[in-house]
Amino acid sequence: MRILLLITFIFWGNYSTLSLFAQCEEMRKSVQYEDFGEPILEGKQILIPEIRFKITSSDTGEIIPLQEVRLFYIWRHFLVSSKYNTDGKWTETADLILCTTSNDGIVSFPEYNFVPRAWYDGPKIQTLFFGKNLPAFHEIELSVGDWHYSITKDQIKKIRNKNVKEPIELKNNVRKEFFPPIVEIIP
Repeated sequence: MRILLLITFIFWGNYSTLSLFAQCEEMRKSVQYEDFGEPILEGKQILIPEIRFKITSSDTGEIIPLQEVRLFYIWRHFLVSSKYNTDGKWTETADLILCTTSNDGIVSFPEYNFVPRAWYDGPKIQTLFFGKNLPAFHEIELSVGDWHYSITKDQIKKIRNKNVKEPIELKNNVRKEFFPPIVEIIP
């Protein structure tokens, strides 16, 4: 009987502990672009601080627990390819991390050393001499279900400098109709 109670307590204790805290998967880094293989150029490394969000329902005001949330670290890179006969075009790529909100509707994305990368098979001298074509950080996008929110460079700077004293509500970039969740950056 004691063993059964102990097993039940351990299982319940672990389940309760896990459900209180948001869970994140390992970062999924973009290491290929179409069939170009490994990236061969790197841009300036940027430290993205830990970012905490609170997610609530806009129609009821209630928290949204155990909701999957995706954070995309987006960068732009200049693509030159003799294979595809392109003189060069800007394109976007992203690293991705998936997390789940806690029972309190809060999710905390860990600090991330972000390095934008580029794939290249054209005349390398053009990209290296004109540093403006090196890959560069663009923005962070948060996705909750079908709703998408941008986190600006200024907001990232505020978080990094610990200047977020009150919640900052993010604007939904895709749709205005219906009731998108309310997403706030919290201190």
